[in-house]
Amino acid sequence: NMIKVNKVSSKIVEAARRLKIFDDTFILILAALVGLAGGYFAIAFRYLIIYVTASLRIMCGYISIGIHYLVLQISKIFSIQHGFDIDAFTGMQFVYMSLISIVGLMLVALITNVFAKEAKGHGVPEVMSAVARRGGIIRPRIVIVKMFVSAICIGSGGSVGREGPIVQIGSAIGSALGQFFKVSGSAVTVLVGCGAAAGISATFNAPIAGTLFASEVILRDIRITSVSPILISSLVAASVSRAYYGNSPAFTVSHYELASYGELGLYCVLGLLAGLVAVLFVKVLYKTEDIFDAIKIHWLLKAAVGGLLLGLVGVDFSEIHGVGYGAIEAILNNPGQYGIVILSLFCMLKIVMTSVTIGAGGSGGVFAPSLFMGAALGGLFGICVQGVPFFDIASPGAYALVGMSAVVAGTTHAPIQAILILVEMTGNYEIILPIMISCVISNIVSKKIESGSIYTMKLVRRGESLEIGKDRSILRKLRVGDVIVTNCITINMETTFHEIMRLMRTTNADAFPVLNKDGEFVGMIGLRQISKALQNEDVQDHLFARDLVLSDQYLLTLNKDLLEVYNEMRVGEQDCLPVVAEGDSKKLIGIVTRFHVMYRYNKELVLLQGDKKVQ
Repeated sequence: NMIKVNKVSSKIVEAARRLKIFDDTFILILAALVGLAGGYFAIAFRYLIIYVTASLRIMCGYISIGIHYLVLQISKIFSIQHGFDIDAFTGMQFVYMSLISIVGLMLVALITNVFAKEAKGHGVPEVMSAVARRGGIIRPRIVIVKMFVSAICIGSGGSVGREGPIVQIGSAIGSALGQFFKVSGSAVTVLVGCGAAAGISATFNAPIAGTLFASEVILRDIRITSVSPILISSLVAASVSRAYYGNSPAFTVSHYELASYGELGLYCVLGLLAGLVAVLFVKVLYKTEDIFDAIKIHWLLKAAVGGLLLGLVGVDFSEIHGVGYGAIEAILNNPGQYGIVILSLFCMLKIVMTSVTIGAGGSGGVFAPSLFMGAALGGLFGICVQGVPFFDIASPGAYALVGMSAVVAGTTHAPIQAILILVEMTGNYEIILPIMISCVISNIVSKKIESGSIYTMKLVRRGESLEIGKDRSILRKLRVGDVIVTNCITINMETTFHEIMRLMRTTNADAFPVLNKDGEFVGMIGLRQISKALQNEDVQDHLFARDLVLSDQYLLTLNKDLLEVYNEMRVGEQDCLPVVAEGDSKKLIGIVTRFHVMYRYNKELVLLQGDKKVQ
């Protein structure tokens, strides 16, 4: 099956080359396909959440009825013997709510631990890690596993959102498509960004914000070469979403605007508070994960504990469960219906319950919880400032709207996308100035207290640093000509397997370019081909270089930048790539090894750090 798939992809790539579109045009076509798939998967994910929610409630309803019947029968016995009154038995609602959450989180823990552990958590850090450390390579199975576990988690009352999962799902689609068509490593990372943008765009009906999220958060690099395909993918996904759900914003809210310029001072204070809440959320989230990791019990029992806690809270505060869009919209339109105490509890409980859901092994995003906290905080602040004298004050709903964007800016450290996504989600452009001020202040405050965002902190805690992404310019400015090995050992098509083994033992070479009788480059023989031959001793005496050569090789030219070379080596898991003449793929010039690329990179990095110290 794998051979057939490779043949199909090779034929498509060959057709693209013949049509002379195997370049930036081909990437744009793939970006559109990623957007199309991302849009439909976002829609399917929504329906799956609805279906799973209904199924879990029906199943746990039957279990709850069974428990109630059992308690009733036991109580009859006790009422005869000890005068127990069945009317005194309460708590069935708690049992029902807890059962849903316990069963859901245990299913999530079981599926993720068996099939894909990277499907745990909120998803975005895993995508960022894949881009920074693995050339954008994400296992295709993540698409299905993440969809189901996140739908189960949200459907069972997990206090998480669907944005993180759909970002990971879309990114996995982009990565799989890039691997299928064997595009370069840098193109794979761009397609990962396309998938992330498609997920955000289709979920929130926000194509511009989706583009900026992928560029600012996932790729951490805004360039026209990557923005163009990401924008196309985002637009296609938004079109698919609008075809099903119409062109209405994600939240239907009242019309808000700045009541007076004196209010800007209040929005500055709100930005400060939002930054503090964002930092609190990040710290509580990861501290809760540490607590669950420290508990020495089976991971299924941890999931059950998390579900039990969710059930306890859900009895009186069902708004905390799930994505919470309904509660967010209610707060945005009329925060006063809840009051100061309830809004305060909403904000604090959402922080704790989202942390418990993730810490117990759940799967879901932290973006929607950030929106929920921001709306509760903003609504609370808006109610408190209504009596401020000297200038007009907007209604509390306006502050709830601004609070949403401010907390998102503080948790993600991406103020631009936080500003635009709230404007697109609500269609309320008149309040853009307060949103901008609050987001900027929230971002500054949160960065001053905690240097990492809610996404990067997870990677830092695992010992993964994204700082190398800031030094990509080093690799980008270097060329293949700076690290090429021209005196490499070559072999001909008729070289025997035993001679190849002798060369490998007596030299430092791990791979050999193969030339035909005319001295033209044919392909490479590396450790992978040799190891396969070693597994079959019967045929080794009859093997020649022509039987082992890998002809479908990624070819380098002298002007290729080393960033693309390094990404390609990571994608293909190769330590050596051939260098051919520009315009003549049969003329071998030399080879480039991973060792020489990293040696030159480290040398340039040391020199750069030395220059900074001198300055």
